[in-house]
Amino acid sequence: MKKIVLLALLFTGWMTAQAQEIYNSTGKSGQAKYKENQQKKGFDFNRMVFGGGLGLTFGTITNIYVAPSIGYRITDKFAAGVTLGYNYYRQKDAFLTQNLYTSETKYLPLSQSIYSGSIWGKYIIIPNIMVQAEFELNNLSYYDPTMGYPADKDGWPMPVKKRVTVPSLLLGAGYRQPIGEYSSIFIMAFYDVLQDLPGNTRTDQNGEKYSISPYADRVDFRVGFTIGF
Repeated sequence: MKKIVLLALLFTGWMTAQAQEIYNSTGKSGQAKYKENQQKKGFDFNRMVFGGGLGLTFGTITNIYVAPSIGYRITDKFAAGVTLGYNYYRQKDAFLTQNLYTSETKYLPLSQSIYSGSIWGKYIIIPNIMVQAEFELNNLSYYDPTMGYPADKDGWPMPVKKRVTVPSLLLGAGYRQPIGEYSSIFIMAFYDVLQDLPGNTRTDQNGEKYSISPYADRVDFRVGFTIGF
């Protein structure tokens, strides 16, 4: 009887060790170590998320957009982080002006640089569909026609350019293509739900209100990539 009990105990111990090795194994031979294979608690660098977006458009409208981002994969389906962005925009023939000295007319370009910072959260609904919410602050310049049209040294009137900071709340969804266990490329569409806030709107000389949000009156499409999510 003692031999049977001893054999049973030895067999149970062997099975427990094998089960622990199978469950905790990292692929290396040998018995797994319990402490080394416990799930990490606290910050885990392996859950960091890196990525960003890039946009280039040339022609009548030139648009250069660069936005690196960094975040953390809180769960396998949810990540949050921050993005810093720079956007250069130039429209070749934006408005018509008349020279004060010669009465000659010509079109002048509109250009501006937009600096932005944002916090975001992304959630994967299914492997190929992702939603995102992003609160962003944009420091931008805009032409204010209510301030008049002072002329430059050559006699060309131009509206006064001002710099302001405006908030945006971008809500979007799009297609995600995994290219690894935790890497993907994506294309997403966003809409700024804060663009018509009183602080984000101005009134032109005709009394019409318009938004100075960089995403005003349009859906913003983005293409990018992520590593780690």
